[in-house]
Amino acid sequence: MDDDERTPRRDATDRPTWNRDTRDAGRTRRRFIWLTGTAAMAGLAGCSGGGGGATETTATTTQSSGSTGGVPEAYATATSLDGTQRNPDSLSSQEAVSYQDEPSDGRQCSTCRYYIEDKNGDGVGACAIVAGEIAPEGYCVSYVEYEG
Repeated sequence: MDDDERTPRRDATDRPTWNRDTRDAGRTRRRFIWLTGTAAMAGLAGCSGGGGGATETTATTTQSSGSTGGVPEAYATATSLDGTQRNPDSLSSQEAVSYQDEPSDGRQCSTCRYYIEDKNGDGVGACAIVAGEIAPEGYCVSYVEYEG
């Protein structure tokens, strides 16, 4: 037996190559990991609200100094059920706090410490920390039960 029969010979076709499919698989994997991390961070950001603790939300909208925060003038600097004064220049957007027009597990805005009751007879109120009009039966992740 000579050397050629005992030692397999390797040529260029036996080597692994980096073709387009391999590169795309790496990009897809990286993108999947990035998207998973981004989704996890978004989920955690939504959990910063509360459900019983007196936590404050950090996502705010920028308002102009003359703005009332999307509510009639009567609500611009009104006080909530617990006495928190509304500041139109530092309010969270409804999207940032996952505001919805219906209650969640028996919790609704009209029983929240930040709720500002209807002042003009239209059936909706406002919030000391969230921009826009707020339905009394609405709910968001910044809900903290009013104990007064």
